[in-house]
Amino acid sequence: MRDTLDTPRLALRRLRPDDAPALHELFGDPETHTIGTGPVASLARTEEWIARRTAFHAETGLVWYGAWLRDDGPLVGNCGIFAGRTGRAEPEIGYEIRRSHQGRGLAGEAARAVLAECDAAGIARIWATVRPHNAASLKVLSRLGMVQAYTRTDERGELLYLSRRAGCFTPGGN
Repeated sequence: MRDTLDTPRLALRRLRPDDAPALHELFGDPETHTIGTGPVASLARTEEWIARRTAFHAETGLVWYGAWLRDDGPLVGNCGIFAGRTGRAEPEIGYEIRRSHQGRGLAGEAARAVLAECDAAGIARIWATVRPHNAASLKVLSRLGMVQAYTRTDERGELLYLSRRAGCFTPGGN
C-alpha cells in the first residue's frame, strides 16, 4: 500500500513518530476517541500505538494513515487497515474523525480511499467491527458496501462484524 493517498478534501499519510502530539489530541479527546477502552491517557501511549502500526506496516505492508485537511490543514482523523479481530489474511478497516469535523462525510471519504488501495493491493476481503449503537459508523460502512456477516458478544457487549469483497463498493457518495 502507498504511504500517501489524496482525496478531494483529505491528504492521507502513513503516520510517523512526529505525528504523535497531533494524534494524541484526537486519542485523548473523550468525544472523539470512543473506541476500545476510551481516551488514551498519555502521549507515550499514543507514541507506542504509532510504533505498533509502523512495525505492522514493515511486516505486512498494510498502512494506517493520518487524515489531514488538504492544503496544510490540521489532522482531523485517522483511517487504515490492521489485523484486528479477523486476522491478517482478511484485515479490518478502522477510522476516526475529530468530533468537530464529524457529519461532513470525511470518514467515508478516507475509508473509500483506503478500500480502493486495498483493492489495488489484491486484498480480497475487508472486515469492520462496530457496536450496534454507533449509527453514524454503521451508515458509513453501509455506504461503503459493507454488509453484516455475523454478531458476537464480548466483555463490552454486542459487536457486529461487517465485510465486503474486493471492488464491492460504490466509489461515489459519502
